[in-house]
Amino acid sequence: MPSDTPTDEQHRAIQAIDAWYADDQAPQVFWLAGEAGTGKSKTTAFVLEHLQERRRLKDYVVGSPTGKAAQVLRQKGIDSAATLHSLLYAPRKDGDTGELYFARRADGPLAEADLIVCDEGSMVGDDVARDLLRTEKKILVIADDYQLPPVSGQGMFTGGEPDFRLTEPHRTARESPVIRLAHLLRQQQLPRRFGSVGKVHVLPLERGTQSLVMRPSSQAICGTHRVRTTYTKRMRSLLGHESVMPQAGERVICRRNQKDEGLFNGMIGSMTRAATEARGRDAGLWSLGVQMEDEVRSRSKLIVHPWMFQAHYTDGTVQPRVGKDIQMYDWAWLITCHASQGSEFPSVTVIDDSAAFREHRWRWLYTAVTRSRDELVLLLRNTELGGPWRLPVFGDELPSSPSSR
Repeated sequence: MPSDTPTDEQHRAIQAIDAWYADDQAPQVFWLAGEAGTGKSKTTAFVLEHLQERRRLKDYVVGSPTGKAAQVLRQKGIDSAATLHSLLYAPRKDGDTGELYFARRADGPLAEADLIVCDEGSMVGDDVARDLLRTEKKILVIADDYQLPPVSGQGMFTGGEPDFRLTEPHRTARESPVIRLAHLLRQQQLPRRFGSVGKVHVLPLERGTQSLVMRPSSQAICGTHRVRTTYTKRMRSLLGHESVMPQAGERVICRRNQKDEGLFNGMIGSMTRAATEARGRDAGLWSLGVQMEDEVRSRSKLIVHPWMFQAHYTDGTVQPRVGKDIQMYDWAWLITCHASQGSEFPSVTVIDDSAAFREHRWRWLYTAVTRSRDELVLLLRNTELGGPWRLPVFGDELPSSPSSR
């Protein structure tokens, strides 16, 4: 819980949520909105502290749409944060086929809770939202209303107007070039010219800037799987990796939640050794050694299905049926903006694919840019801002290939 005191605006938000929680006739959902840098997470912690002290709130759950987002919450001090999926559903076995499926659970932390806190509410699909509403418990939704809508549905929790909107950026945010750029994008504006401000670099996507994408220390974000596959193969070729199997030092991303193993969709790590063919009952699968971010010990033998890696090199690959006990991994040299939601990285390089998202163009740019915690390179496609600019030198660029698109 926070040790400092709320700002005047945060105090007003706390009072509004307090009145909603105490009113039995109030709507089931309260939406607390706010753009990047306005302190949504800290305000949520203040709210929970207040409700426990003043309203005798005992049992509550905090859930996020993705495992990575829940992990970020735990890093911020909310130890009990979990995925909404794990709170709502439990695995069941079909009596006839023996296959596993997920069904709504009647037990667990959610059954005992008096309040559901739903973080990253803009990412919650309509089916999950409906199941949360069916619990008939009060739901506090925390969401930036300018982020991309969920992949499934239009976003039941964030379709209207928020009940309270945080508008005042905290001091650190006011000083951040990333937040200032994000605010500009939210107004559907670009900077007046190319160039650099502190650790934020807005540059054209062209042959001369290709090397900035090839930086192992920065998380590259794009919009489409076509672009991701193109750049992934290019980067692997520049690194001398000819095998389809991932090699030592390559960045990989977990693509399936396995709570019992402490693995969550969106977690990123580095290969500690080259992948090998699994043997025995795991024949046809691959064995990976991976050092996951935020973990002290590396995982020496992760058994994964190879199809996501193979799909980069085989056109038209169709996702096979993969057993629930088998992990799925992919390369993370580039990840899509949708896959990055709920995550943050010290350094981000954004390849502008916003045109592919049409009416959500500005939301896409805003969401991608706000994944950066400190350093940002935004490479704009087919945009002429003009102005003198210099290619920043970071020291870890790979040599660019001749083709730029």
